[in-house]
Amino acid sequence: MRPPYEPAAATSDRMRRAGEAAARIGSLRPADPRVRRGLYVGIAIIVVFGVVLAAVSAAGDLPDVEWSLRPWALALAAASMAALLLCGAGIWRRLLKALGPELDPARARAIWFTSGLGRYVPTGLLLPVLRVAMSEREGVPKRICLASVTYELALSLTAGLIVAAYFVIDLPELAGQGARYLVVLLPVVALVLLHPRVFHYAADFALEQLGRPPLPLALPFGRVLSYTALYAGTYVLGGLAVYGIASCVYPVDAGDLVVVIGAFAVANVVSFLAPVLPGGLVAREAGMALALAAVMPAAPALAVAVLSRILHLTLESAFAVVTPLLARR
Repeated sequence: MRPPYEPAAATSDRMRRAGEAAARIGSLRPADPRVRRGLYVGIAIIVVFGVVLAAVSAAGDLPDVEWSLRPWALALAAASMAALLLCGAGIWRRLLKALGPELDPARARAIWFTSGLGRYVPTGLLLPVLRVAMSEREGVPKRICLASVTYELALSLTAGLIVAAYFVIDLPELAGQGARYLVVLLPVVALVLLHPRVFHYAADFALEQLGRPPLPLALPFGRVLSYTALYAGTYVLGGLAVYGIASCVYPVDAGDLVVVIGAFAVANVVSFLAPVLPGGLVAREAGMALALAAVMPAAPALAVAVLSRILHLTLESAFAVVTPLLARR
């Protein structure tokens, strides 16, 4: 008769085997060249299909609104969104360097943008798999690259929570309600979880269960705070891009800029909370449209949300094509 529970030793052995299997799969380098080429072609097809599907889905959700094309606003939107993406790649490279390995800037950008398209495949798990596999070829250990991706997501989410919390507290509808300050607890909890005593212990425990070596180091808390501030700056860039788009759809003024920046943060936090959706599709647009409703009607708000997604996807795809070519040079 089968025992009602599995012995701890057997469970540990199974976890170790799973960790070894995951490490082999994460390399994406089968021994047979034909299998390897087939795997790469299959991944490329899946990624392209995911990106195209995301673009078609976003375009299909675009409502019918009146346009007022303004060159300065379009230039602001494109420049700010491009700066946001380039800053994201640069911060990840600095994160990786802080954990030990250092990549050439051009190669790091190629890895970040190419792997980033993996978020548009359902569940988004292809992003860390591609990031780890591509970085390993540059000499970056898998566990350190995976830790950098975990830090990247956690720090970006924490920064988004901070900006979104300010947005919630500043809402006129909540003025005079002391309960609105409870939203500050969310980024505080996130920062506590990123403290090296907590993060390093949890990461080493998980790696030990998978039979992998522990992390050589974790980010000091001072660096956690500095990287959180950097990611908060990227939300300002994203908010400027959304403001430029909004200026072509609805008459917003400079006083609405804080709300627009907060709406961008809210949208990204909501997309983090919907990891199963490719790239946070629908959830991100719904969150942004809901937040923008504070300064514009529903139809223009949805149009701004969809157009910001299309701009982001267009620039991200373009960088994913161009940066590997520049890295080879």
